[in-house]
Amino acid sequence: MKKIGNLSTREEELLNILWAYNEPLTQNEMVDRLVSQGWNNVTLFKTVQSLAKAGYLKVVGLEKSVKTYARKFIPSLTKEEFYSELLIKKGMTSDSLPDITAALIGANKKENTEQKREVIAKLEEIIESLRKEIQE
Repeated sequence: MKKIGNLSTREEELLNILWAYNEPLTQNEMVDRLVSQGWNNVTLFKTVQSLAKAGYLKVVGLEKSVKTYARKFIPSLTKEEFYSELLIKKGMTSDSLPDITAALIGANKKENTEQKREVIAKLEEIIESLRKEIQE
């Protein structure tokens, strides 16, 4: 796998798009969905091949396409895993987590009350999980 953070802008953009779709796609399905966003066949195919070769995309199936089979791809890591590795590479540690969380929550002050409740619930789950881990 390439080192996190050494991706081109297009590679990172494609990963973000695939995370948003959250389903296995063939290269042709990607082209169909991304042409309207300025992607062309050649750029997309080269980017997919580069990400697959580097280990960022994995094949999770095949789909018959006329006389041949097309590979279906998904990212090999989650968006959260990717960006946490990027933060670690930039020098952040788990000691930075409270400040990073506060900054993320503060950066999106337009969140509604329900979204804030969901964030609080998720943070409470994480805290409880960490407490149990420490006690074991």
